[in-house]
Amino acid sequence: MRRVLSLLLCFSLLATFPACGDGYQSGMEFTYALPQNVDSLDPQTAARQSSYLVIGSIFEGLCKIDSDGDIIPGVARKWEASDNNTRFTFHLYPNAKWSNGTPVTANDFLFAIRRALRPETATPSVDDLFIIQGARAVYNGEASEDFLGVWAENEHTLIVQLERSYADFPALTAGAHYMPCNQEYFESCAGHYGLSSEYLITNGPFTFSSIYAWNTTYGSRKVELTPSENYHRAKDVAPAKLTYLIDYEEAVVQDPVSALVSGAIDNASLMETAAEEAANRGCGIQVLDDSVTGLLLNPESGILKHLEAREIFIKTIDRQALLDRRMDKNSSEAMGIMASCVRWGGEPYYADGAVMFSTQDDSILEERLPALLETLELERLPSITVICPNDEESINIANGLLLSWNSKFSTAYNIQPLEDAEFQEKIASGEYEAALYTLRAGGTTPYQVLKAFESTSSPTLLKSPDYDSQLHALSFELSSYRSLESYLQAQHLFYPLFSDKSYYVSSPNSQGISASPDLTIDFSRAKKKS
Repeated sequence: MRRVLSLLLCFSLLATFPACGDGYQSGMEFTYALPQNVDSLDPQTAARQSSYLVIGSIFEGLCKIDSDGDIIPGVARKWEASDNNTRFTFHLYPNAKWSNGTPVTANDFLFAIRRALRPETATPSVDDLFIIQGARAVYNGEASEDFLGVWAENEHTLIVQLERSYADFPALTAGAHYMPCNQEYFESCAGHYGLSSEYLITNGPFTFSSIYAWNTTYGSRKVELTPSENYHRAKDVAPAKLTYLIDYEEAVVQDPVSALVSGAIDNASLMETAAEEAANRGCGIQVLDDSVTGLLLNPESGILKHLEAREIFIKTIDRQALLDRRMDKNSSEAMGIMASCVRWGGEPYYADGAVMFSTQDDSILEERLPALLETLELERLPSITVICPNDEESINIANGLLLSWNSKFSTAYNIQPLEDAEFQEKIASGEYEAALYTLRAGGTTPYQVLKAFESTSSPTLLKSPDYDSQLHALSFELSSYRSLESYLQAQHLFYPLFSDKSYYVSSPNSQGISASPDLTIDFSRAKKKS
């Protein structure tokens, strides 16, 4: 099946990027169905992926992440790093403006960072700001904001001093909480900032079509955007309108391919089987190497609440047998939870040869299993069910897991193939025991992957105050990342198997829609056949 999809991609990828003289036109309308409600459009407080998707269209940070995972200019037209990568100087476009015509300045970025570090702001992803000199002390109330290593040299130059060398810092500035905030406008909103389209100015390629553009009436919730005439690259923005639907027909969820083909929506992230069907029906496909597929165990479910049980299940997996079951022979083995797009010092994260997964150890059956069964007053480990996507490859790999366990535990284990919507719903609700799960990187830095296991992340994969505390204390050195990886490995929560891909599908008559590893989708250059 993957071989078939690979052939289709050779043709469908051509529909993903703009071309001249092919009938595709600017000035068209585009629609995207959000996976959940929007909680806030304030970049410093938003906590949901739906919010981040909209924010990515109406705001722009210093830098952006492109579809290849490379760092490209945002509001910063260029930047320089000191020889030891501890100081970064960002030069802003002098014509960058807010949607109300006010210039975007270095002070807007300075205020945004200071505001994100105020505990009362409750910024969800505040930890990655702690790489900035003095940020942790400011956040903890141990120093004033003037102590922070960020300052505006002039209106169009921002300087950031780091606690330690971190060559990949520009990638962090693509995050929502690094995006600018105009202090004067923010204070004029008197607590309403980012909670409606009436109380927000934007600096991205799109802005609100009116003060009523963010409709919060249940049943017709949506966010309607139009190009911002004050955007510094306004001439490059192709669509006439971009609508983010919050409420939509159930058919969009149950049959997204038909929704794409009919033009009800213009882009969606689909699992591989659905992407293959979409390619067969004329849709454009974009593929990102931003995922790792492996076995996910639910530490809140039944026997898997016991760490020893999770360890036994994982350490009795015949890894090589599972790798051999992969039908896509061009796929590679995952060395840990970090996807291929994740970088450290400009190189692939595992370029040093690190191996961050538990090795097979069948001796655990004699050395640890009897004691666990005695403690739990069981004769044998109870059966668990592995849910998996309903495609040939996933079912084949899930069956490989069962073969490993059935022969060793004298218990019949089960798989339950599910369609995408039901699979994602069970993961989100925690109604599963084990799953063949694809972990998205969420960006190009190790921090963004590690954050997926924080208690407040959605879906919630782990509830551990201890892990949250360690993530909060991250020092942004390679050793600190590896320490957190080792912690997760010792929890026997996620067992990485394959470096994998994500599939973004565009409607047949559209092109120029581009997704990135940080889960943003850029519609600014989207065109469509009439």
